[in-house]
Amino acid sequence: MKIKVWSVFLAIVLCLTVAGSGYAADCNAIKKALKQEHDVKKKRKILGDAIAQCPNDPDINYKYALSLERFRKYEKALGYYQKAILADPAMAKAYAGMGDVYIYLGLLDEAIDAYKSAVKYMPENERFEGRYSRLSIKRKALRGEVLSVAEFIKVMDHRGKISSNMPLLLTGPALQYRIAFVEGSGTLQPTGIRQLGAVGQAMQNDAIQHVRFEISVHVDQGFSSSEEAFERSKARALMIKDQLVTNFLIDPKRLEIAWYGDAQPLETGAQAGGIIANERVEFKRIVE
Repeated sequence: MKIKVWSVFLAIVLCLTVAGSGYAADCNAIKKALKQEHDVKKKRKILGDAIAQCPNDPDINYKYALSLERFRKYEKALGYYQKAILADPAMAKAYAGMGDVYIYLGLLDEAIDAYKSAVKYMPENERFEGRYSRLSIKRKALRGEVLSVAEFIKVMDHRGKISSNMPLLLTGPALQYRIAFVEGSGTLQPTGIRQLGAVGQAMQNDAIQHVRFEISVHVDQGFSSSEEAFERSKARALMIKDQLVTNFLIDPKRLEIAWYGDAQPLETGAQAGGIIANERVEFKRIVE
């Protein structure tokens, strides 16, 4: 009965705001009424009416964007998150919403910038800080920078769902790491030795010492044939496992390896700071 009363109240509020009626929209009343509706589809309909009556209200723009995002209308959602920020430049949750949409669109740099702003305006929010930190680490890995032990653990000691419907693994305990190999070989460069060394030390750490990993190797399309690329990626995968087991005493049962040659290029790698990370080693936590 209470919900019906609020539905009637909202209808009255919206009727009073019809163009030419002479009444201004009571946006606070509309927002209060919205809180009483829990059905997602009905709420979306109400939001559609509310956004027409209160087009410059930051909260209504944010809620409308969130509704669009849930229905996977990412481009439209992005526009309303941006409108919310124009109305309230310090709205941290709107920046975070933009960041999530950029993740779905595979835009890593833009997602990091959005979450950086979310953290700026709400530094106490652990979700915002955690996502910003992990995204920044993922970009470092794609660029081929040397990750610290703590950075590898930061990503892998997280139980979020690994994105599986996009080329860039921007969510969950996964890294696409541009490990430095001597070109066309299975030998590590000095930078690659440091990169793999930090990974081995991280796997020894108490925080993730019982975690199992899937390690898959990809190479670029610079080889003379797909067969050669496949064999090179296989050699690298075997070498990485051997190094981790021999030098860092990682239980081989914790490591599952795979190799794909040049069959899975990262076509969107250019969005990660201008680096095409087709040649990469992917580390994924096996969630059990």
